[in-house]
Amino acid sequence: SRQRSWGVPIPVFYDRATGNEVLLDEHTLEHIQSLFAEHGSDCWWKMDEEELLPEKYRAEADKWKKGTDTMDVWFDSGSSWAGVVNARDELTYPADLYLEGSDQHRGWFQSSLLTSVAAEGRAPYKAVLTHGFVLDEKGYKMSKSL
Repeated sequence: SRQRSWGVPIPVFYDRATGNEVLLDEHTLEHIQSLFAEHGSDCWWKMDEEELLPEKYRAEADKWKKGTDTMDVWFDSGSSWAGVVNARDELTYPADLYLEGSDQHRGWFQSSLLTSVAAEGRAPYKAVLTHGFVLDEKGYKMSKSL
């Protein structure tokens, strides 16, 4: 379901022999975070375990296999406030307005709300405005893919 070679990876390592033991701690998370900051999240797919593991675990790199699961796309897009509004000094947090189509009530708006409340204790926006859709001559929704 969420196993693919693209997307934001869940930075976990599994024991090659059993698949049951998991390596995920503050050392691995800090190291992966620094790699992502320097190389982008695609480095997870391009680098081998020895490169991805922090110094503390490199001697046993052969024991570990990197995971292939990725974050749900709604978690990824729903945390965009942290990388945009909350991380840029010229912008204010929370944002004054989130604007999107009405199909995003249970998508981007909700995932943004959930991730922001979990991390910051408040919504990432002061207001939400939804718009309708452009319809064709038969009353069907038009989209950019037409």
